[in-house]
Amino acid sequence: MAGLGLGPPDFALFELGDPDERARALDEELQPKLLALGVQCNSGLARVAGKELFVHPGKLPRRRNAAPEEVLVAFSDSPKGYRGLAFLAVVMTREHLHARVGVRGDSPRRAGMQRALEREAANLARKGKPFRKLREFLEWNHEELPELAPAHSAAFWLEMGEALAPGGPGLDLGIAWSQEEARSIALGDLLGVFRDLAPLYKVLANAE
Repeated sequence: MAGLGLGPPDFALFELGDPDERARALDEELQPKLLALGVQCNSGLARVAGKELFVHPGKLPRRRNAAPEEVLVAFSDSPKGYRGLAFLAVVMTREHLHARVGVRGDSPRRAGMQRALEREAANLARKGKPFRKLREFLEWNHEELPELAPAHSAAFWLEMGEALAPGGPGLDLGIAWSQEEARSIALGDLLGVFRDLAPLYKVLANAE
């Protein structure tokens, strides 16, 4: 995937069977590449988001006898991190490259984001083509891709708003490319998809 500096050897790191070996390889080899990509596209994403963004390496989940299944670099409007805030993310898994919008972890801003998403549910449902390939990745098993989300329905966005309520599971929506598709993706293509996702990010990030 010459356009982004990632390729088959990077995806192959997820095939390492030993949990500790995979975690080390992802942390030391893949995470720095994603972080470099994040720095490279940050200015473009800031224009898409309409505000200054800060790049954050995602923390690999460490569970006993369980190997990590994804690596991400996140972009939020806080220099301190992205927990509890709206974020954009570039994510790699065993078979896919993802562009996502999410909210993970609790924060005082979650209630405002819930209200904003519920208020804008009908407008988001009318977006049509930009959200046509949207999938929900919250609590995904990292195997078969989740089904396409019914993003044309206001009821779907109201449901996402409920998940954003304080103490709720949060939100994780995005677009995925297969390994094969990802090889032909350039930086401009990636930014174009984030431009399509920007209306959702702005609703969340500008919520009060």
